[in-house]
Amino acid sequence: MHPGLDLSDLPALVQVAEQCTALPVHPRHPYAGDLVFTAFSGSHQDAIKKGLAAQRPGAPWAVPYLPIDPADIGRSYEGIIRVNSQSGKGGIAYLLERDHGLVMPRRLQVEFSAVVQRHADASEAEVTSAALWQLFSRHYLSPQGAEGAVTVSSWAVQPGPQGGVQVRLRLAMGEQCWAGEGEGADLLQAAAQALAPGLRLGAVSRSSTGRGRATQHWVLVEGAAAGAAGTAFGAGHDAEAERATLQAVLSLACRLGCLAQPAEAVDA
Repeated sequence: MHPGLDLSDLPALVQVAEQCTALPVHPRHPYAGDLVFTAFSGSHQDAIKKGLAAQRPGAPWAVPYLPIDPADIGRSYEGIIRVNSQSGKGGIAYLLERDHGLVMPRRLQVEFSAVVQRHADASEAEVTSAALWQLFSRHYLSPQGAEGAVTVSSWAVQPGPQGGVQVRLRLAMGEQCWAGEGEGADLLQAAAQALAPGLRLGAVSRSSTGRGRATQHWVLVEGAAAGAAGTAFGAGHDAEAERATLQAVLSLACRLGCLAQPAEAVDA
């Protein structure tokens, strides 16, 4: 016979039980504990991420490491993926995609997970989604030149005389402002010639979130440069696709240390 228990809001029942008994519910108590639907292991995080992506509405629940759908007992997915020094790239990628629409290719996941690992080891604490975003922004979205932060203040794109496109950029770094121009088969190649002639571009990943005026574009580009060990990634994120593209190349050039020295100073 059905016992008549309503467990659709288990967190509320836990609160009542703790108030009545003055005893905390253990974090790993079946179904009721705060950490029951939480994964710290990188392999578990990756499996959960893939399982959630494959789960179809109305289909039998079949997500690895989650015996039931947390929503059935009033829990949410907010705490499922958490990151600490033992976590892998899967959990990091899940949180950034969920909260910021950033879809990272695998090699970028590997590269950025090393940044997160160093931060987690130093802080000896859980790395929140907000902290992950700050780390990613600092390393990829805030290009640093020889004298501080460098930005693309304006640009103009037009057809190139030999086909392709030509771009003229205006950049600012500290109190310096300068202009540069480049030509290439597309805006990425033209920007690379303008910002770092020795830059060799590799794989490019583009995605966007939102619609209409709320659209945000992501551009991720991998590349290499003479004198730099291995490859690295640059990232651009903006409401304008062209600016996101230019930001990605600028980010990559700064991270590889091959940003061209100012050749043509202009007024601020």
